Amino acid sequence: MAVAQDNAVQITGNLSTREALRWTPGKVAVLDFRIEHSSRQMEAGIERDVSCEVVVRAIGPVAQQIEMVALGSAMRIDGFLSARSVRNRLPVLHVRTFELLEGI
Repeated sequence: MAVAQDNAVQITGNLSTREALRWTPGKVAVLDFRIEHSSRQMEAGIERDVSCEVVVRAIGPVAQQIEMVALGSAMRIDGFLSARSVRNRLPVLHVRTFELLEGI
């Protein structure tokens, strides 16, 4: 019996950097970018300021859509984590869906 393993991430932040759109040999669009996040979170009963920069990868039509988003734009990203590559095991957030936000 297989055990279900969750891998779902949702984060809001501002589009801080974006690399050039590239194409796989199979003609699939790939876009790597970063999101800057900051918020207040509860941890061990104490509220604290948190911030981070997240490496994000979009593939397919969503990559082409994000390529047109202005740097600095606020967005919510829903996706999953995977290793950057076979040799680089650090996580990258892969986009399933995204939404542009106003005023965060």
